[in-house]
Amino acid sequence: MTSAIDQLERWVTHGGTCRLEETDAAGAEVVLCRCDGGEEVERFRTSDAAVIAWVRRRAD
Repeated sequence: MTSAIDQLERWVTHGGTCRLEETDAAGAEVVLCRCDGGEEVERFRTSDAAVIAWVRRRAD
């Protein structure tokens, strides 16, 4: 089973981007975007603090 962080790392390694939206006490939505123009491809909700921290680090 592949972890969410492994999947995110593969996504950005291949040129995609990701960002957080709707961060609240219950978690956040992670938005995956294409590398050619930033079009949203997928989004998922997570309450996993490690995933949220990983996406935040990528945005910095």
